[in-house]
Amino acid sequence: MNESEKLPVELLVRIFRYASGLGSGYYSDVEGTGHYIQRLHIMARACRRWLEIIKGAPELWAFVTDRDPKKAILALQRSQSHPIGIVLKEIPTNKPVFTAVMDHAHRWIQADVAFGPRDEYAWSRLETISVPILQHLKLEFSSWRSKANSVLDLFREDSSRLTSLALQGVAMRRWNSPIFGSRLSSLKLSSIYTSGPSRADLLRIFHACPKLTHLELAHITLSGRTSGLLGSRAHLPLLQTLLLSPSSVAIDIAEMVETPSCMEYSVSRDPGYPYPIVLSAVTMQIQKPFEACIVSGRSLHIHLDRSMIHISCRSSSSDFDLRLVGFSSYEPVVEWLNTALLIRRPPIPPIPIHIRLEYVGNVGPPPSPSDLLQLPNVRSLNITDVHGCTNRLLAALSATDGSGHWPWPVLLRITVISVGGLSKTLLHMIKERAGAALGPQRRRLMGGIAMLERFVVADDVFTVAEFQAARAVLGAAISKLA
Repeated sequence: MNESEKLPVELLVRIFRYASGLGSGYYSDVEGTGHYIQRLHIMARACRRWLEIIKGAPELWAFVTDRDPKKAILALQRSQSHPIGIVLKEIPTNKPVFTAVMDHAHRWIQADVAFGPRDEYAWSRLETISVPILQHLKLEFSSWRSKANSVLDLFREDSSRLTSLALQGVAMRRWNSPIFGSRLSSLKLSSIYTSGPSRADLLRIFHACPKLTHLELAHITLSGRTSGLLGSRAHLPLLQTLLLSPSSVAIDIAEMVETPSCMEYSVSRDPGYPYPIVLSAVTMQIQKPFEACIVSGRSLHIHLDRSMIHISCRSSSSDFDLRLVGFSSYEPVVEWLNTALLIRRPPIPPIPIHIRLEYVGNVGPPPSPSDLLQLPNVRSLNITDVHGCTNRLLAALSATDGSGHWPWPVLLRITVISVGGLSKTLLHMIKERAGAALGPQRRRLMGGIAMLERFVVADDVFTVAEFQAARAVLGAAISKLA
């Protein structure tokens, strides 16, 4: 008997679920799980025991997609009476599959349905189904947008168990459907430009869904005014994830909703809104959870996309991370961090800050590392593929404080990768050092680098001999990445 034959059936079934791509849910991503039956067939060839277990475990066949009619029918048969997740993307192309899936609607626990341009056949069939155990619903409309109200009405009586709802491309006359119920924990509205919710509609939805933990509003246009709604601001105490685009939505949501527990916040900035307005909305939304996570070491993630700024506070090491990627002008964000978030009264206990700046091309003024180093307790600075900051970086490293000392006493590590001209400048200074021709500023620079625990340069300018010469001058602090 080999080792696999000793494993209990229940454990093997769990292993097969994960190995097939289904994971712990019924489906998570159609692209990733569309071929799960093929993976089950491959595993079933390993031995007769595995074959019998796979064929006889209904939970392994609890995902049905209309991509392959034969496999869809097979999954419906082998899943027996087990709850199923279904994905219908090509109706009415596969009418036999669609009809078969409709016959099993009473077993739907998750449903992802996309309505295309010729789906008249689907409407008459949908009106006859009942989905008493449905928990997760996603509806996508590429046409027939005006039918959205009718579709939601079909699910209204069976929405008591619904915990997750995603609507894409809908056009609805009314947004007070009972489908937005108190059990809802995840809500996603996307690509809604016409007949979308007004601000008052959205506020009613928030009040009706106090248990929301995940909220995503992407590419939607809100109508109406926010000013008259401030007195009835919604409180979502359980919300953990808030994903918003564009900036106008973020500004509205900041005025409409309190999210004291939000630990993942993302906003996509559009050019029409200046940095201060967007950052003010961000501050209003995440000030309290940010301070709480800094004090307790909990995790917070912030993305400002254009291109991106990522901020997190790690609970395992109590380190706060700031990542600026392709941002056309990050100086306002640094100022915002310093004033709105990091300088508080009473002050937040200092924790190590690690800064990563990368892929900032020729957009806007060259970044100033000294601005970043003004943040309190910066321990490491990583600069990758940043143009135009060589002189500013060297100036920051050779600076002094009011007492003539190096101003970054807690800075331990600097990593510089593909920063044009830096290696050549360092080599030139090293040669000057060899000839005892260094001026005061460059002596301070060399002294500052020597104080670091690690100074890493990754560039093709250094040859082996040149690197050895640099190490002879700067000491063991300098390293070169392979």
